[in-house]
Amino acid sequence: MLAWLILALFLSGLAFAAIHDVATMTIPNWVSIAFAVLFLPAALLVGADWASIGWHYLYGLIGLIVCIGLFSVGVFGGGDAKLLPAVLIWMGPGATLPYIYGIALSGGVLALVFILSRRLIPQTAIPGFLHRSVVEGPGVPYAVAIAFGAIWAAKSSVIVSQIIGLTGLAY
Repeated sequence: MLAWLILALFLSGLAFAAIHDVATMTIPNWVSIAFAVLFLPAALLVGADWASIGWHYLYGLIGLIVCIGLFSVGVFGGGDAKLLPAVLIWMGPGATLPYIYGIALSGGVLALVFILSRRLIPQTAIPGFLHRSVVEGPGVPYAVAIAFGAIWAAKSSVIVSQIIGLTGLAY
């Protein structure tokens, strides 16, 4: 039962961040904090040792340092720079490369979709909830790519795959 709750919180956090980013081009800080905090009970639930938990948090810290650098040169926004490493904590050492690959792949597709939509779709045809991200902003709601990258790499993540296993879901 607890595994279902943790999995639901993980997936709904990804979905919320992506939808909120599309609608407002922002990601609330509490979402990133929740990912970082919720990881500890999730890791303990699957029996991870303290060294493994420490490695996961270290990867998140390294990711945060890299993302702050990318934010400072304008590669992505502050919300993205906090969400990406918060989710990276869940991915850990074994899933870092698939996670980054999934983000890069989906981010490229997402950027192409937004570039084309901004050039080909009349502004009056854009629904209200997409107005901020499609019409106004030059940026891309990158939480969508971060969420896709996490789902892409979930099977490679020891912690996430074990939580999925505890639910009885085939993955």
